[in-house]
Amino acid sequence: MDKFWWVIGLIAVFVGGQWFMMRPNPREQRLMLLREAARKMGFQPKLVPPPSWYVTDSRQFIACYSLIVPTAKLPYSREQRQKDGSWQVAAGQGLLSKAALISEEKYLIAIEAQANSISIYWQEDATIEALTPLKAWMQQLANS
Repeated sequence: MDKFWWVIGLIAVFVGGQWFMMRPNPREQRLMLLREAARKMGFQPKLVPPPSWYVTDSRQFIACYSLIVPTAKLPYSREQRQKDGSWQVAAGQGLLSKAALISEEKYLIAIEAQANSISIYWQEDATIEALTPLKAWMQQLANS
C-alpha cells in the first residue's frame, strides 16, 4: 500500500509540473493584456514577419498595430526610424511633418499609412497607458 501512495505522488508531481509549464510567463501575460487593451480601444494588433524594408539580424515577428479611420483618405506613405533615432521618409509623403512626435515614439520602428488606416510597427515594451496617446496621435495624423 505504501508503494501505491508513492506512485500517486509521482503522478501528481508529473501532472502538476506539466500544468505549470503551460502557463504563460510574466512577459507573455503583459503582452496578452496589452494586445487585449489595444483591441478594446479599436486597434487591430497582429504579429507580422519582418518586412523586406526592415533591416534586422533578428528573425522575430514584429508587432503591427493598425487603426482604421473611416473618414481618412490617405495616400500610401511610410516613415522609418533610423539607427541614429531620426526619421526617414521611405515612401510617399512625410506623415510626421503633419504632427509633432509624442513621447511614446521611442517605441516605434515605422509608421505606415494607406487609404483609411494607419499602422505602427513597434516594440511592445510600452505599458497599456501608452495606447491612449498613441491612438490620439494616429487619429491626428489621419485627419491632418
